Amino acid sequence: MQIRLIRDDLGVAASAPDSDQMTEQGGRRFWLRGAIIDVPERAAVLLVGNGDAEPADDEAEQACKGWKNNRQQVLLSRQMLAEGIEPEDREGYRQAQQNDSGESWTEQSS
Repeated sequence: MQIRLIRDDLGVAASAPDSDQMTEQGGRRFWLRGAIIDVPERAAVLLVGNGDAEPADDEAEQACKGWKNNRQQVLLSRQMLAEGIEPEDREGYRQAQQNDSGESWTEQSS
């Protein structure tokens, strides 16, 4: 089953063979945003559910049913986690991320 990674801060396991879908920074390998990788079902559900990836084939789409539900909130929560925003500061972060039209940062980047 295949997923498409939507973040560029996901590390590559040391045991993974080199790929043109990776980059190296500071001696560490990372998946490129947009990389399509084969994963077991459990990994697909976890990575899609956490806002790190999207299904890239029908098999992953089936395994991750409902993945689009509340997607904007999932992506915003994932971004706050990546940026180290403390739980008590998250509402202020959400408000700061809105532009003049009232769209959230996740709607702007879609």
